[in-house]
Amino acid sequence: MRFRSFALFPAGFAVLFAVAALAAGEGGLASVLATENEVGKALALVGCFAAALAFEEGDYLRRAWFYSGLCYLVLILGDVVGMRLLATHLSVHQVDLAVGSCAVLGNATSVLGTWMLARAWTVAGLEDDDVASRTRGRLLFAAAIVVSLAITGWPLVHDAGELLAGDLGASVNIASDLGDTICLALVALVMHTALAMRGGMLRWPWGLLTSSGIAWIAYDAASGGVELLHVEQARWLIMTEAIRGLACAFMFSAGIAQRIGPAARRLKCHRPFVRRCGPGPGATPHS
Repeated sequence: MRFRSFALFPAGFAVLFAVAALAAGEGGLASVLATENEVGKALALVGCFAAALAFEEGDYLRRAWFYSGLCYLVLILGDVVGMRLLATHLSVHQVDLAVGSCAVLGNATSVLGTWMLARAWTVAGLEDDDVASRTRGRLLFAAAIVVSLAITGWPLVHDAGELLAGDLGASVNIASDLGDTICLALVALVMHTALAMRGGMLRWPWGLLTSSGIAWIAYDAASGGVELLHVEQARWLIMTEAIRGLACAFMFSAGIAQRIGPAARRLKCHRPFVRRCGPGPGATPHS
């Protein structure tokens, strides 16, 4: 029952802030959305680090969850640097450099963490050798690449044009666009892992991870639509930010489900560079 509540929590979180944003009106909208943004990142950070601490030092999944959480930590630090209280003591160049560096590092750790989580099933030696399963995984990945390019392609082309025009600040946006493209494509691999774990406790962390990835795809698609169509309506902004909150909350739920699940911690790879190892004692692929 508690695992089902993890699946329901993100929707409640997103709806709560959407209602608060609508009630705040134009005067308080910016404050509500900024609060939702930071609370969402903090939740995702807590979930990822909680999951990482469920594993022993040097374990593959400990590092995978740590890198995923590091992304949110770095992004929060970037937001802190950009706050008026600190920004007034720095030059514009220093603020831009710090915020840009955090954005690039955050995207890099996000790609690394997502990649490692997507490969957990393979690294643990539990990958299904069935031809149909492998084919399904390849098709999912190919479809995800097409979808991710369709969503991030326009922003990437736009930012590349800005860079060629001499705007060096666009390089940060390009790094972000590339990070989004890769992470969105990797959602398919996470989904493939979740499907392989169906029927057991292990399905919850990866199922919630997949839900987070799908929510991020929806967020990028909605945000891209706003930029492409030049939509500036407050309600559209509230919707896109609610989707962002949904994605962060799903990451929190995934991490907590990994942390407390008695079977979820059995997918282990103790040595940092082991490429083939089995599950923990007594575990089965669908336990």
